[in-house]
Amino acid sequence: MSEGEKPTSCTSNSPCVPRDSRYAQEPDEGSRRDVDHAGNDPCSRSNAANAGNSPLRLFLGVDGGGTSTEACVMDHNGNVLGTGRGGPSNINYVSGDELAHSIRTAVNESLKLSGITLGSIAGTCLALAGAGDDNPRRIRRAVLQFFGDCPFTIVEDTHSALAAAHGEGDGIVVIAGTGSNCFGVKNGRYAAAGGYGALLGDEGSAYSIALSGLRKVMRAFDGREPSTPLTDLFLTAAGAAKPRDLIHFTLDMDRTDIAALSQVVFKAADELHDQGAVAILRAEASLLVEMVCAVAGNLDFRAPDVAARGGCFKSATYLAALQDELSKALPQARLFHSTTPASKGAAVLARARFGRFD
Repeated sequence: MSEGEKPTSCTSNSPCVPRDSRYAQEPDEGSRRDVDHAGNDPCSRSNAANAGNSPLRLFLGVDGGGTSTEACVMDHNGNVLGTGRGGPSNINYVSGDELAHSIRTAVNESLKLSGITLGSIAGTCLALAGAGDDNPRRIRRAVLQFFGDCPFTIVEDTHSALAAAHGEGDGIVVIAGTGSNCFGVKNGRYAAAGGYGALLGDEGSAYSIALSGLRKVMRAFDGREPSTPLTDLFLTAAGAAKPRDLIHFTLDMDRTDIAALSQVVFKAADELHDQGAVAILRAEASLLVEMVCAVAGNLDFRAPDVAARGGCFKSATYLAALQDELSKALPQARLFHSTTPASKGAAVLARARFGRFD
């Protein structure tokens, strides 16, 4: 899913220390270093074996972005006990109060379905879009009252996406949801590309795809391009009579609302096979591949496993376009569509951070 800037780690009992992920680096304590492909923590597994009759430990993972927040309660063996969902939690676009409400809603639902209380949780990982620079301090202040004595760590959402897709293994994840981002790890070294938000980045995201579609409609309206079926589709979605009505319609929309209009482009490409819509998706996919190539280059990857994650890849046309563009740029790379919930990846990170038995 992914839109934050720099990976950051902090707990309820320690200050937040931002770290720059633009360059390859060692992971913070509590990162995905101790997690394997099966979702197991080798260190914790070994400690568990020596713990005798120690009670089963439970962990909470929260993954949040510009559209929604998901929570997952997981036991030490990787079994999911309950999940929950809340509203947006990207601190760059919502207030601290709204972020806290979204997280609280998702967490409480997951705890209720699991039949436990927050006091039963050994540790939590909050993997949130926008958790870079000084933002973790703002996030910590917003949620500290809710979590109380329950320890938690804050990382960017790219960390949970990476853990969900690759476990302990090396690899790259490219995320295209409301926004976009790319993140990779090799031999414990991280690198990232993108994640600069709607004004400076978000290439290949739902937001960018929707804007490309809307702009194509306006160019066709002027006669600068041939007519396009996107016109009628966008007008129907907006309840508008003519293209100029889209001006006021979009001015009243926020980033998430505009991103939702990407479904118009996906429909035109997937169902109508409109070549104009297909061309938009190919162009946007090439921008995602640029991010992948940047991360691969910074990590000296020649044949990386690349996971595609995010709601945009529900479009078969878009996923195929990403595959085509990637095969041209990195012929030895292997692309796969990762659908493991990022909230489970966050729970795996929580287990790696807090799962050691005393």
